[in-house]
Order: sequence, then C-alpha cells, then structure tokens
Amino acid sequence: MKAKSINGDATASFKSALDKSMADGYKPTLAFVFLTELNDIDEVRAIMDSKGILIFGASTSEKFTDQGMEPTGIVALLLDMNPNHFKVEFKDFSDDSVYESSFNVGKSGKHNFDHPAFIISVADISLAGEDIIRGLLDAAGENVPVIGGMAGESQQFTAAVFTNQFKSNCGLITVILDEDKIDVKGIAVSGWKPVGTEKRITKCDGTWVYTIDNEPAMDVINKYLGKDLLVSEQAEGLVRLNINYPLQVERSPGKPMMRPLILWNTANQSVMVGGPIEEGSRFRFSLPPDLEVIDTVIESSNKMKEHEMPEADAMLIFSCIGRFSSLGPLVSAELDGLAATWNKPTAGFFSLGEFGKLDNTRPEFHGTTVSWVALKEK
Repeated sequence: MKAKSINGDATASFKSALDKSMADGYKPTLAFVFLTELNDIDEVRAIMDSKGILIFGASTSEKFTDQGMEPTGIVALLLDMNPNHFKVEFKDFSDDSVYESSFNVGKSGKHNFDHPAFIISVADISLAGEDIIRGLLDAAGENVPVIGGMAGESQQFTAAVFTNQFKSNCGLITVILDEDKIDVKGIAVSGWKPVGTEKRITKCDGTWVYTIDNEPAMDVINKYLGKDLLVSEQAEGLVRLNINYPLQVERSPGKPMMRPLILWNTANQSVMVGGPIEEGSRFRFSLPPDLEVIDTVIESSNKMKEHEMPEADAMLIFSCIGRFSSLGPLVSAELDGLAATWNKPTAGFFSLGEFGKLDNTRPEFHGTTVSWVALKEK
C-alpha cells in the first residue's frame, strides 16, 4: 500500500495538491480528510467523488501532516488500499441512540471481516465516548482495535463528520479495516506525571464529581491548582477550567486514565471532568507537562516499531487539544517524533477526546492523550 499526505489552504489549492499527487498514475481509494471550514465540506466531497476516492472526514481547528501543522485549510492522508480490505461506515445519532449506532457499526465490522479494526471520529462533544466504545466492543469483541478522536474546535465545539454521501454534526464516521489484510498497531499514551497523595472520589454522577475525600470537589482541587485552575475571570455559573492538569484515575490493572478538568459549577462546588468516572475511584493530580511527556509519547512508537511493527505504510495521530495548549511550540516535536518513527506519510488532528488502548486492556475513551495508529497492508 502506498500513502501520500497532501494539504491546501483552500479547496482550490487542495484540489491542485491532489491532482499533483496523482499525476504519476497514483490512484488512491481512501482519504482521511481533516479540515477547518465546514463550508468546504461539500466542495471537498465533490473533488473526491470526481476521483473515485472514499472519504473519512472530520472537522477540527488544528490539524497536521508529516509536513507540519496546518492551522487553516485542508489536509488529507491518501491510501491506495485494496477496496476489499476496508469499509466506510457512517451513523447519524438522530437515527438511533449512541450505543445502538455504535453497536451496529461493530456488528457490520464482524459481518464483513473475521478480525475487524475500527478507526473512528465523532461529532458532538456532549456525547458519552464510553457509550461509543461499549457499543463497538459489545458487537465486535473486547479486544478489537479502536483508534480515533472527537472532531470539533475547542471554543464553540462546532464539529462535523462526513463521507462522500453524508455529513452530520452529531454522528460517527468509521473506517473498518480487515486485520487479516491490514496490520493495525497503535496505542493511546499521555506521558503526564502524577504528583501528590492518592485521593478518592466520594460522590459523583457520570462526568460530574461532587466530593473528593468527602469534601467539596472544587475545594480539594483548588488547594492543589490554585490560580492555575481558571482560564477566565468569570466567578459565577459554569466556569471553564484548565484542562492541562488532568486527574489520573487509577485502573486495575493498567495505566491511569486521564480525566481533564472541564467545568466548575460555582453553585455547588462540583467539577465536570472529560469522561465518566465511578464513585470510589482513586486518583492523583498531574504535574505540569515537560519534555519527559514528549519523550514518553515518542518512546511508545519506537517500542512498537522495535517489537511488533518494523515497517509501516502510513500513520494517523489523534492528539488532545489540551496538549496543543499546554505544550505550546513543543507539540511539534511530539508530532514530528511520532512521524519520524517509520518516516511514512502521516496525518491527524487535535481532538476533543481520544479513543484507544492504554496498554493490553480494552480500548477506552480518554482525555489529554495521543492516540496513534500505524498501518501496513500485508
């Protein structure tokens, strides 16, 4: 399988880049397309339709290829994968529940391939990422690979996912891969270092934490983060919090689950985190990110190359938008380090939540992580 990455600052330059990539006879069958302007979707779809290329599309504020970051415009990872080795699925959540839609995608995966793998993106940050994972795994099996990221920009949270025929601001886009024909290797990794003593969630409901060690959640969190916690001067209502200091929730077994702080409800001192959390869960706070965070992420791909996948054809990266804001210019070093592992065409975007495996356990929904996947046609 041959891959190429392209980009354009508008649809005209994107089409020109696509034409140039195909001038040597290259005929891609699948494109992972990430763009900023929702108004570009229809034109991009028309461009891809004219070339007979199937689309996995998602909107985002920040995206990148192995050629660097692209704050505007359109990027794509082109693959000339055998069409018999993959299937594009699209589900609008207005048709079925999140769980039912995801279950049906998982069911389709098992119907089409003995060993399916799922690359996904989701529009609508209000949806429960765990429901999507649960639906896929209940239908396809606990150990199937699931890799991806939530679409959308980080200010108004507007988002869309799209294929050649469909688009939605509340839906699921999936490329189902045949693992008997496509080698799929990836992992979700954070790198954030824990600090302080272990604490316990004593009252919570879904993503809202009310008490920690039987004290109001915000009181406990504020003792650690203080002024670094707030991202605005707003003092009442629902106040946005600094997502760069995630709670590291213990898992048994396995690495901690990152749950970034999202909102503070000043009326009752509760805090919303970036994913469901169970009462009784134990966690530690996180240190501010440093260069070791980047080293940990790059090490994850180097280990995969050394022990499981010496060669790859292409790479996709879904990195939390919180990493973009917290690492600043250093985030380029993280992305460049991952892309350099196999030195093959790469594309991805900064997401509002990530899907993947932290270790050898089941795939899960995360925050402040990088979920990456390398692909090679057998």
